[in-house]
Amino acid sequence: MQRQAKSKVPVLLYQYEGPERNIGFTLSPLYLNEEMHEIRQEDMLFIYDEDFKHIRPAIHRVFPLTDPQSGEELQAFDPCWDNPLVKEVWPGILAELDQVEVVEPELRVFLDSLTTWIRNVLASADGIEVTGNL
Repeated sequence: MQRQAKSKVPVLLYQYEGPERNIGFTLSPLYLNEEMHEIRQEDMLFIYDEDFKHIRPAIHRVFPLTDPQSGEELQAFDPCWDNPLVKEVWPGILAELDQVEVVEPELRVFLDSLTTWIRNVLASADGIEVTGNL
């Protein structure tokens, strides 16, 4: 009997070269009606903190927000917990990431890979949840 490979969360890398398991952020599709959607690990994306610093300013600017599930006001991005970002806030984040001026072509490839992933997820999800593991 052949063992089925364990699924893993894909990792998007730019400069990070440390150990495989380290501080970072998992981006996953956000569905407001969770019963209707199964989120698999391969549907998520992990970005190490060292690389996330290129994305963080654009995300920080959308706060404060209202949590779409609890109605609680989220004053600031929380690097230790869930940050549910509904579809409506992503156009501003994407526009900012698309306009980042880069010196290194590798950073543009990294940002373009991320924005492509985000746009693909938002085609069917209600948003994207950014969860820190700090």
